[in-house]
Amino acid sequence: MAPALSRTQPRQGMLCFELSVMPDAYAEWKGWSRGDFGRHSRNDARYYAWHVQRALGARAVPWQVLEIGFGNGSFMGWVRAGGHRIVGVEANVRLVDLALQAGFEAMADVAQLDAARRFDLVAAFDVLEHVPAAQFEPLIARLIGLLADDGRVLLRFPNGESPFGLPMQHGDLTHTHALGLSKVRQLCSSCGLRLEHSGEALPWRALPPSRRPGAWLAQMARCAFEWRLRKMYSLPRGLDLWPNQLVVLSRA
Repeated sequence: MAPALSRTQPRQGMLCFELSVMPDAYAEWKGWSRGDFGRHSRNDARYYAWHVQRALGARAVPWQVLEIGFGNGSFMGWVRAGGHRIVGVEANVRLVDLALQAGFEAMADVAQLDAARRFDLVAAFDVLEHVPAAQFEPLIARLIGLLADDGRVLLRFPNGESPFGLPMQHGDLTHTHALGLSKVRQLCSSCGLRLEHSGEALPWRALPPSRRPGAWLAQMARCAFEWRLRKMYSLPRGLDLWPNQLVVLSRA
């Protein structure tokens, strides 16, 4: 997502922040380039496939997908390559122009969508940490309102409950809000939502056969380390220490 340091009063839509950091400078810092817009690697495809399948299950295709804060378009490219329909919303109008040039349906504000339009999946990767706390609940409520029956919201953000998430949370001047599973559960309770899934790390079985033995060993070692760490510091049982957190929400 593009930087959003200077805030305005909320409008009818969302992601309504003024770009007080030059968009081109931010894109350069992120390593985004015009030639790479919409591209995704094999690892990206494996990552998206695992998490979207976990969110949507064996749902009929093609899916109707909305991405908030699409950045350099990697997820949009993967969705389109799978034969599904995707719409992107991005505060950085220069990225919107790139998306339109690449043949995607894109806009700068969700208020530009047809009010009757509904989606099987609404995704926001690395967006919520840019949103001021006062606008967080209205944003989530708006995303839930865009869902079709039995739709899902997929959210990724730096894990504010893990010390390993601190470099991601505090490594960007445009991040304003730290989140974790505890806050997500509080949000679900107050907004009538259900937490369907959580956790970003791909299991060893989601990797190619040649990588599974090493991944299995790494996963067992990580589980043992986290168990010991929780014991040493009396941390809550089941606390996820992965640097990023990824959650899937639905209507309760």
